[in-house]
Amino acid sequence: MDALATLARLTRIEVLKFWRKSVARAVLELMFIGPIAGEAILASFSIRDATFPQITQFLFSSDMLMMIALMTVVISVMALGNDYELGTVSVILSRGVDRYQFILSKIIASVGAAFANGLVFMVAAFLSTFVVHLMYSDVPFFEAAGKDILLRLMGATGVIVLVNFVLSGVVMLALVLGRSSWVGMLAGLGYFFGDFIVGGLGSGKILGVDDAYRYTVAYHAISINELFFPSDPSVSLPRAWIEDGVADPVHAVMVLLLYGALLAVIAILLFRRQDLTTKT
Repeated sequence: MDALATLARLTRIEVLKFWRKSVARAVLELMFIGPIAGEAILASFSIRDATFPQITQFLFSSDMLMMIALMTVVISVMALGNDYELGTVSVILSRGVDRYQFILSKIIASVGAAFANGLVFMVAAFLSTFVVHLMYSDVPFFEAAGKDILLRLMGATGVIVLVNFVLSGVVMLALVLGRSSWVGMLAGLGYFFGDFIVGGLGSGKILGVDDAYRYTVAYHAISINELFFPSDPSVSLPRAWIEDGVADPVHAVMVLLLYGALLAVIAILLFRRQDLTTKT
């Protein structure tokens, strides 16, 4: 219980530290204003596309959700990843904090921020679309959007959390290895775009691995999101996926959880062996 209480206390500190950053609050505001502005712009060009179900290919696309997760990782590094530069790692650990608690608190804070950003985005997107749909569409709202729309929005928010969990693991591992927030940020960005490119190619052999896209975060995230917001595969999916299809959503969730957990465990094990009295 003491260990859990310490982890909870440290996580609360990290969360407060995160939201004190003006850039974190600015991104949260963007998550609210962005979908409303996007809906207004889209409605000015095409009312039909601004109503359900057409709007799902714009506001609720997997590309949009993963970009939200990426932004959260970047600002998480800025808010949480400078302990090495400030020399506060040893100070924190000297106060009875275990090294695994140090790493986990940062990952939990980052995932929590992703959930907050995703939830705000979904609420703003839903409300703005709801208003436009009622004003301009003759189709009953729940007939167009589906009676389970709120559950589907929560599922899409879960996609953001899962992607962020994996990216946070990448960033924490890079921070431990590089002892620099810049290294963590570059690793997060590099992994995201590399994964997205491989997933987008959707075919071929990469580094000797056939169909390498099937091992990417993008492939599994889109597989999950297709369950909540199915769309025209010729528009939303890479060409190779149209015939082969996407992964089973439950399997995809388990894979992403495994990816994130493995990265976190490796980061913790390396951090346990790291000599903090020396500088790189």
